[in-house]
Amino acid sequence: MGWFGFKKKVIKEIYGGAWGHLVNDHGLTVDALSKSIRCVEKPEVRDSGKVNLLRVFSLHDVAKKGVVVEGWETFDRHPDLVLFEGSLDDNNVASLVRKNGAAEPA
Repeated sequence: MGWFGFKKKVIKEIYGGAWGHLVNDHGLTVDALSKSIRCVEKPEVRDSGKVNLLRVFSLHDVAKKGVVVEGWETFDRHPDLVLFEGSLDDNNVASLVRKNGAAEPA
């Protein structure tokens, strides 16, 4: 728990370079990203510096399956819900790969 008993927000909106990467390289719409696509993240230190590991998922898919997202580990138990997985580095450069047959844009 964080300060004053408040829990740190686990589910995050897509942000920074990850937003641009998903729109420009994977064809997701701004509407979908703002309404129903979210991520969980986990910091990691690599030889190249600090990165945030990201797992991207659909709020609709999680709700449909009845899964409560409690953190990164939720998707260890439910890897089928991950649409994209990868990282966002300190230079705001995202590298995300499609998972589980995430739909290609039409």
